[in-house]
Amino acid sequence: MTMSSSKELMAWQPPAGWRGLSGDQRSAYLQQHGIRFPLRPSDWEAMEYEQRMAYLNWVSQVMHDTPEARAAKEIEYRKDLLAWRVLMGWWVLCLLAGLGIVWGTDALPGGAGLRIGMTVFALAVYTVTFFVPMGATKPSPPRT
Repeated sequence: MTMSSSKELMAWQPPAGWRGLSGDQRSAYLQQHGIRFPLRPSDWEAMEYEQRMAYLNWVSQVMHDTPEARAAKEIEYRKDLLAWRVLMGWWVLCLLAGLGIVWGTDALPGGAGLRIGMTVFALAVYTVTFFVPMGATKPSPPRT
């Protein structure tokens, strides 16, 4: 089966159960049926940028979205999430240590007003400096 243009290639529909096939099984199926997906189809030069990206995305989904790749993405996500949680825990521990110094020792000669002020200041600074950016950079799970 010889397909050369991007429209012909993208019109091809994978068989049922394709999503569960490994990369080797996919390659064997395509080779058995004589199907080849070139990196650049015959109409590559005539294609707009969006069309090229759509084609490359489609080839990526058809050929590289294997169970192994999804499992690797999930493992990477879990590693990133663990690192994010450890770092968040470190910031919380540092905040608690700082508040423990303010409230648990006589480091501040003033009364409760100064301690409350320091606590509010520390919470505000930590929120703006660490918790808001860390919340924005929390890893998101991979698309399935």
